[in-house]
Amino acid sequence: MKLPAARLNPKNFNNEIKLPTREQAIALLNKYKVLPNILEHSLQVNRVAVFLAKKLIEAGEKVSLDVVDRASLLHDIGKSITIAEKKEDMHHILAEKILAFEGYPALGHVCRMHSLREIKNLKTWEEKIVNYADTRVKHSEIVSLKERIEDLTKRYNVPASQRLTYKDLLPLETEIFSKLKIKPNDIKRLVENERH
Repeated sequence: MKLPAARLNPKNFNNEIKLPTREQAIALLNKYKVLPNILEHSLQVNRVAVFLAKKLIEAGEKVSLDVVDRASLLHDIGKSITIAEKKEDMHHILAEKILAFEGYPALGHVCRMHSLREIKNLKTWEEKIVNYADTRVKHSEIVSLKERIEDLTKRYNVPASQRLTYKDLLPLETEIFSKLKIKPNDIKRLVENERH
């Protein structure tokens, strides 16, 4: 499947990206048979991402809340397929292909960027927020970066030469929280309080 060009111009982000509605996004998750546990994870990533996006907007940053909302919902749209094919480490690429096929290439690009492999290539706030939010959610629980890195390293048996460390992820966390009046450790409590 050939992908349409999907690189984004952060200055014109809101004007150039076509998005599904939230209802259409949920329908796409159902269409691609996203497993219940992956859906639960995606919904928690969505809560964290939307929370951070709102806080950054309040702090004066230009962030598309709709892009963050849809990308965080759809970032693992290809994961159930790649699990079945035993190619789980390629799910970010499949997410981009699926969303391009469905008519949302730019959104697909944001979803592709949630992979830890892309940590040094993140350009827009939307990419950074979705990547970071996913990194903070282990299954459906909000955890620290250190705990999540340990989990991913064990679960996917990542070779030492390819492992990312807490130090690799810290610059993104620092960039996000340097704009906010909250600390990384506050996220779990604040996001869970919003649900009640």
